[in-house]
Amino acid sequence: FALGDVALVGLPGEIFVELGLEIKRRSPFKHTFIFELCNDNIGYVLTQKAFDEGGYESSSCIFEADSGMRLVEAALALLRSL
Repeated sequence: FALGDVALVGLPGEIFVELGLEIKRRSPFKHTFIFELCNDNIGYVLTQKAFDEGGYESSSCIFEADSGMRLVEAALALLRSL
């Protein structure tokens, strides 16, 4: 959703902060706000680094290691289409 120079991005699941910051950094909008747990809770969405480091989140993650960046790219494509 966008209104003027402000964009709102709703993502399902628990998104690692680095992924949200990447969307904000690359967003074509001056102000971009990221919301997680929107419309569904698909579990943890990790960065590649967090996936490689292991730990609780990566052991309970149901997605592939590159899924976080794929979600980032999809969000950015949608932002560019607004």
